[in-house]
Amino acid sequence: MEYQAAIKALSQADLAPVYVLQGSEWYLQQTFRQALAQRVEDQVGELDSVLFDLNEQSIDEVLDEAQAYSFFVDQRLVVVENLDFLNPQSKQKLTKDQEARLEAYLQDPNPATHLVLIIPADKIDQRRRLTKLLQKHSQYIQVTPRSDQEVRRHLQDALRAASIDINREALDEVLKRTNYQLTQAMAEAQKLIQYASGGASITVEVVRQLVTRSLESNVFELTNAMMRRDFKESVQIYQDLLLMKNEPVQLHALVVSQFRLLIQVKLLQAQGLMEDGIAQQLGVHPYRVKLAARSSRAIPLAGLADLYEDLIERDYQMKTNVGQKETHFYLMLTHYMQMNQ
Repeated sequence: MEYQAAIKALSQADLAPVYVLQGSEWYLQQTFRQALAQRVEDQVGELDSVLFDLNEQSIDEVLDEAQAYSFFVDQRLVVVENLDFLNPQSKQKLTKDQEARLEAYLQDPNPATHLVLIIPADKIDQRRRLTKLLQKHSQYIQVTPRSDQEVRRHLQDALRAASIDINREALDEVLKRTNYQLTQAMAEAQKLIQYASGGASITVEVVRQLVTRSLESNVFELTNAMMRRDFKESVQIYQDLLLMKNEPVQLHALVVSQFRLLIQVKLLQAQGLMEDGIAQQLGVHPYRVKLAARSSRAIPLAGLADLYEDLIERDYQMKTNVGQKETHFYLMLTHYMQMNQ
């Protein structure tokens, strides 16, 4: 079920005994949980809620609680975070007995409990019997990352609800600075709402002062400066990122990842794929593909490949403690500026 339909169903239909929220979009997880908790409280007059974390507690403890009845209210809420055992790479595992017990509960849940299972992964093993049972015997809600248009709509709705005056250019700046990531955009929106509470308008200048760039957005600006062969700006952005306590190895890994994406997008475009198809094939946000396609147009594939090889070599040297970690970026940048002059 789509998120908006699930929110609407909370006020129009009976509550389900089991809800599954699958996806990494934290903002959607939280807003659904809050809406469900409010609906339960409205129905019974008091909220009896229990929270579990499967990184710290077992599924047996969860099921014991879900099967219990409250002495005080007719309906209770049991929320389970970090259900990760459907991810093939996860260290979180169930025994056969635990899996059988969970399957039995899904097929015959306690009518007095509303069990909310939160799977924080965007992709899970769809072939497993347990996955299919969860999808069949629960209200299964996708809370995966949203499209650019959906992020824009959520942000606009939040600002409009707070009676915030913001023009299109300023809204675009918020979205760019947060890399069209819904959770971050909505967090930054709270700063704007607080700033404008006295009636002030939100301009681009205000956004630039208040809204923090995501690390990914900063790395994108860095790689853009590199491709423009703007040595001074590249160094300035890199030094700013170091001052923000980002580790050189982490920054370098993100730069490598960005240039890998540029090459992949260029290759797939040459095969005739459109941006949406590329995003789906690579498993990345469509906005990243759009930016990669735009920023790599003027750079030949051979030039990107040469730089990428140098980045990989520097990455190896940094991870094997060859030289000072910060120095490798400047050496790589100098080498790139001298290439194909």
